Amino acid sequence: MLGRVLPFVVLVSVAFGQVNTSSGSVSVTAGPSQTPPPDQVTFTVAIDSGLTLTLDDLLAALKGSGLGATNFVNVYYNQQVLEWTFQVAVPLSAMKAETGVLQGLQNSLKPLIVNYSVQGAQTSTQALVQSCSLSDLVSTARTQAKQLAMAANLPLGNLAAVATSVSTMIGPAAPTPYVVPACWLTATFGPGQTSPHTLTVSASRTVNIPPDQVVVAAYINTTVDGTVDDAVAALAGTGIRVSNLLNVSPLYLQAGNQWQFSLTVSFAKMNATLAALQKAQNGVSKTGPVTAVSFSVQGAQVSSDLAATQDCTKTALVADAQAHARRVAAAAGVSLNGIVAISDNGSPGVAYAAFANLNTVRTGDFSLVNSVLTSPQPGCSVTVQFGIGQ
Repeated sequence: MLGRVLPFVVLVSVAFGQVNTSSGSVSVTAGPSQTPPPDQVTFTVAIDSGLTLTLDDLLAALKGSGLGATNFVNVYYNQQVLEWTFQVAVPLSAMKAETGVLQGLQNSLKPLIVNYSVQGAQTSTQALVQSCSLSDLVSTARTQAKQLAMAANLPLGNLAAVATSVSTMIGPAAPTPYVVPACWLTATFGPGQTSPHTLTVSASRTVNIPPDQVVVAAYINTTVDGTVDDAVAALAGTGIRVSNLLNVSPLYLQAGNQWQFSLTVSFAKMNATLAALQKAQNGVSKTGPVTAVSFSVQGAQVSSDLAATQDCTKTALVADAQAHARRVAAAAGVSLNGIVAISDNGSPGVAYAAFANLNTVRTGDFSLVNSVLTSPQPGCSVTVQFGIGQ
């Protein structure tokens, strides 16, 4: 979990550089040679229910179990069953205890069916952050620059420029703000007359936020002469209209066409929408142009309204860049001056972490995570250049 305190891990830094003989400058990019070992294990928990169970009802039943809204990643519908998927990461030392909690959940949630599996080991964000020493990166860059300058028979000038980046994690699943500096920097050393001296920071924000909408797909089979109006009429009461049409294609090995529709609804409306689709499925007439109705839940996503509640303003991004610039300047032993340039790296929006459209595959009695599809979003980043002094 993001709030846990983990031991400091020391990394050995590596650097790569180049010499510009025309200007006499030396540039070096320094970063860690390895990442800390995994310190967490991730469990995937799948809970099967009927179509009438709501997300609020399920979260209420899970109260006190360690699984909540911030652990929820997906829901999908298959063979008259809703499968709700959660993920939880715990320290390796707590793996046995978490297994016991999940086993207890299997009994306490009956008649709901609970399956769980180990998704894999990972290095926590905390360990990655704590293992990154900016002063070590600067020292490594300076040492490597000296070696390059000596090899080129050039004097090593003062630190002329530094470039690095920082990401701030926000949202319900992260302490706000939770700063994640990129564990690398590019340092340029040049002659004394090199001007201006700058520190460039690319600042971005990533939101950890559970989804609040689902995408429902409906498939309507019609005879060859069936129309889109016939298909929509069969879906009366579901909220699906002609504007929700995605595609029409011929049926495989039979005469007729299949019309595919997509509808995005909130979790508050999901159960009513599925009930209406089930009613449409049961109400197919054998003599009409509609020969079959089927439907599925294709995945969960974050709505634009919820995304808009997150703080991804230019003011917040510049503040992130300024805070990180102060840390880098202190590590490099230089003074930080005002902003000399700023550029927008993308249109307003939010980049998402691992919550959204989690696809699953069935293996025996367990639901295993196959892949995570994150909804593409506009950029939420700026690049800010500061002046620095020796």
